[in-house]
Amino acid sequence: MALVAEARNDNVRSDRLWREWGVFLIMALAVLVVTSLPYLVGYAASTPDRLFVGFVIDVEDAYSHLAKMQLGYRGDWEYRILFTPEPHPGAYLNMFYIALGHLARLLQADLVLVYHVARLASGMAFLLSAYAFVALFITQTAERRLAFGLICWASGLGWLALLLTGSYRVGTITPVDFWLIEMYGYFTVMLFPHTCVALACLLFVFALSLRFAEERRWLHLLGAMLAILVLSSIHAFMVLVVALTLAGYGVHQFVRHRVSWSTLAGLGAIWWVALPIVGYQYVAIIHNPIFTGWQAQNLTLSPAPWHYALGYGVVLGLALPGGWWAARQEQRWPLLVIWLVVVAPLLYAPSVFPLQRRIIEGSGVALCLLATRGLTHYVLPLADRIWHRVRNLPMRTPTQAAHTPLAAWLRTLLVALTLPSTLLVITSASLAAAAGHPDVVVSRAEAAAVEWIIAHSQPDDIVLASYELGGFIAARSGRRVFMGHWTETVDLEQKRVAAARFYSSASDSERRDLLRKYGIRYVVLGPRERALGDFDPTHVPYLQRVFQDGDLSIYRVIDGE
Repeated sequence: MALVAEARNDNVRSDRLWREWGVFLIMALAVLVVTSLPYLVGYAASTPDRLFVGFVIDVEDAYSHLAKMQLGYRGDWEYRILFTPEPHPGAYLNMFYIALGHLARLLQADLVLVYHVARLASGMAFLLSAYAFVALFITQTAERRLAFGLICWASGLGWLALLLTGSYRVGTITPVDFWLIEMYGYFTVMLFPHTCVALACLLFVFALSLRFAEERRWLHLLGAMLAILVLSSIHAFMVLVVALTLAGYGVHQFVRHRVSWSTLAGLGAIWWVALPIVGYQYVAIIHNPIFTGWQAQNLTLSPAPWHYALGYGVVLGLALPGGWWAARQEQRWPLLVIWLVVVAPLLYAPSVFPLQRRIIEGSGVALCLLATRGLTHYVLPLADRIWHRVRNLPMRTPTQAAHTPLAAWLRTLLVALTLPSTLLVITSASLAAAAGHPDVVVSRAEAAAVEWIIAHSQPDDIVLASYELGGFIAARSGRRVFMGHWTETVDLEQKRVAAARFYSSASDSERRDLLRKYGIRYVVLGPRERALGDFDPTHVPYLQRVFQDGDLSIYRVIDGE
């Protein structure tokens, strides 16, 4: 009979496990589908004369990723910037997208299609790692789902600022809800596959480090090392966050539990293995003037602290009491608090991190876990006590209070307060795609011009076009352009001025000097370029028209040497 009862218990546990992971799969697929809606709308709204480019938000950076894939597609492994005309040696940077380009070449597949397949696959990898990370801390299934739901969908109170002011600007900037991608799970899944992979690796590093500290199994240590090697190759700046967090956690465990020196050495070794990759990237950048110029413009500085507070909103409010509870626990929970304590000052440390706000990536996972615990451990029992005192009813235990209709109503209300900005972002992106916003579509003539460039130019030929079209040309043809990206076009503002003058009031000698200085081989003239000025190259001796489709022409430079 005992064996029968044990078998029944095993079956019950197995059924519960399958149901739990089945619900997770449904939740994860919902994230992938909903975040793909703007792209589906964009393709559905395309017409023969107005073609969707495949991206809806942060199109410039998406073009940058496609340009890196172009390098791999043509067989290169070294990274070179296609958005600036200056010649420069390559280096083994941005390998994620270059490898995707190699994969696209092997499959003979369109780069945009490969990008979105990678986005969905890496998004699922991030969501899977996030749920596994949640399960490492929370045992109750309902509480796990709440934490995971917040990780997937929660954003801040920027929608409230919009409602109160009627403007998308609060102070001098737009609320971070609408643009700081790294802060939110759905936003990351919606846009960038490399960030999803980096986040999955970050969570695996922390999860396996915790398991190693508890069990001292070297397999966990090896797994954490492999994860941080991948993380460092994608986002090397996150190694500092990992190092400081694990160092802080090691000190905490040594003081509280007197863990062995071998355990501390193992936690240190996890991030030490990534230093050669970080060092190589640093040396490759500082010894390449073009890469140095690129990084000098790659400043992603933090907004004022209250923007972060507004951007996390309800989640932050709940995470504060949750963090107070977590800091007093014995084993795993303090790591979340240490992680956030490490990140907070680095957000305002320009001498250490010119990237500043980007190191916030992944912090939302920790905040959502702490917010869930703050809700279930403090808010729900407090609300239940108030409700029972008002109604003069017997008091419940905290566990009982978390499973009442009042608790369910409060959970629903609090989660609902985190969703409006999320819905605004997805809806706005879908509407922009449907309306054919200039940033997300190109004309039939512009697309045909890129096809001509692919067929008739060489990989190192440089194309002069407007900033917007230049980005599209580099992304879709793999050719170098005069300008086209906010950080990867070196001395961008000077080039903007030079291009505007070329297309407007420059003399022939100035135009020839510009073409000769940068080795420009082709000049594009279409509606976007005519918006810069009224230059008519029809009769100039140094430009020969080689392509025309409607109101767009391409000219070959015949006197630019």
